[in-house]
Amino acid sequence: MKKLLLIINPVTAKSTITPHLIDIVDIFENGGYDVTVHISKSATDIKDLVSAVGESFDTVVSAGGDGTLNQTVSGALWLKNKPRLGYIPSGTTNDFAKSWGIPRKPIEAAKTIVSNDPIPTDISLFCGRPFVYVAAFGAFTEVSYQTPQQLKQSLGRTAYLFEGIKSLPTIKPWKLNIQHDNGTVDGEFFYGMVSNTRRVGGFDLKVKEDISITDGLMEVILVKKPEKTADNAKMLGAVLAQDVTSEFITFTHAKNITFNSDIPMPWTVDGEHGGNLSSGNVSILEHAIEMFF
Repeated sequence: MKKLLLIINPVTAKSTITPHLIDIVDIFENGGYDVTVHISKSATDIKDLVSAVGESFDTVVSAGGDGTLNQTVSGALWLKNKPRLGYIPSGTTNDFAKSWGIPRKPIEAAKTIVSNDPIPTDISLFCGRPFVYVAAFGAFTEVSYQTPQQLKQSLGRTAYLFEGIKSLPTIKPWKLNIQHDNGTVDGEFFYGMVSNTRRVGGFDLKVKEDISITDGLMEVILVKKPEKTADNAKMLGAVLAQDVTSEFITFTHAKNITFNSDIPMPWTVDGEHGGNLSSGNVSILEHAIEMFF
């Protein structure tokens, strides 16, 4: 009989998984698995557990948010005999699951794991640290959370433009040199991300049809600070419209990216702090793991 390790993050998954746990285990057992359940005890024990025992299982399934999935992938990535990975999304945004069609309902997600064949999946590395969907810098995405709800309801899309313009003086641009497969970009940037996702921060990317998790490529999106203050509104409008042809937005596909800045800058990696760095490299491992979708 095949062996399956079900890892549950109680912080993000308790309320959604607990009512369905018996049914989920039953689905896996009827699918031919001998199931072991592990309840996570800390932020890092998932990675350590998968690194230690992952080769003993045919499949490892993580139930939690995108951070839980990141920990699971990080533990499995360097194993010689990697288990296949499944995901039962139970976090707040679940960008990864929504990007690639993994069901949000726990029972349906479990059925997907026993019914479908695993797919070779790309995994990216930020300065050697694995990430499954995004590494980013800058504070531009905070605009949507800072916009008052009443303003959103009364003005709709215009509310984001209004609040974004108002917050621009407080958003610090970062001076960067970025080298990628297709060239070099220099300038001051409000925001940038290297990703392998069709959805970030709860928002779908308009270029999602050009994005694949199996093509060995990452996507680079940079938002450049206008040279003239008068162009701030134009830049913000391009961001809200996701106009990748704008002079203020760089969009490209790449296998390798190198960045250098004058001072250390904070990065987030799959929603977690990625460190303050002035230089580094982002790369991709094509078909690094097999995952159920």
